[in-house]
Amino acid sequence: MEWIVTKDYKSMSDTAADMIVEEIKKNQHLCIALPTGGTPIGTLENLAAAYNERNLDYSKLRCFNIDEYVSLGKNHEQGYYYFLNDHLYSKTNIDLSKTYVPDVFAKDLEFEAELYEGMIQENGYFDLILLGIGEDGHIGFNEPSIVHEAICHVADLDNSTIDANARFFENKTEVPKQAITLGIGTILKAKKIILIANGKKKSDVIKKLAITNEIDPKFPASFLLTHPDVTIICDKEAVSCKE
Repeated sequence: MEWIVTKDYKSMSDTAADMIVEEIKKNQHLCIALPTGGTPIGTLENLAAAYNERNLDYSKLRCFNIDEYVSLGKNHEQGYYYFLNDHLYSKTNIDLSKTYVPDVFAKDLEFEAELYEGMIQENGYFDLILLGIGEDGHIGFNEPSIVHEAICHVADLDNSTIDANARFFENKTEVPKQAITLGIGTILKAKKIILIANGKKKSDVIKKLAITNEIDPKFPASFLLTHPDVTIICDKEAVSCKE
């Protein structure tokens, strides 16, 4: 793993966006998986700004949701596709026909997850995936567990994850209890992985990731140790306990 420590959230977002822009310059047909939540907002907004300010063409990109809440869907304001569209897609010339998300209203959700995996496979898997990390070490919605699904699947969300995401809803009871998410194996097939983290709330999990030297299924982020090209970008607050 390569570690980059920045002075603050803005610098973290700038650094991550610059790395992604360089990948887009090298390959306009980049296949990318994108996260949601508070952490990636700055990075996504920087990518939108780069499109306008650096005369970039995003029209050939292929963009996949890392996950999507079951029961919300593309048009729900708290849905993850809606989030990506709001912060990036709608502000650029990204071709919406090349943006992908599982159908969380499908009658058979497990089959839908398999179809989503198939779409990813048809696109040659990811050239790049941008990850966040949960306070319990989850990546995507792969929660701590003894056994992990390798491919896209329906995930039951841990109470800690539901609690963390409750701030985006008027009431905790509105937070979905399930999501369709990329599997650990799907994530690890990406050619390049960038993980971003900021703030004191992430300092414990970042410290654990920094000192981890073996795979622990109860700490899903540890699977990143097996990947040959991972960059961790954190602000100083997130690494305040790293030593």
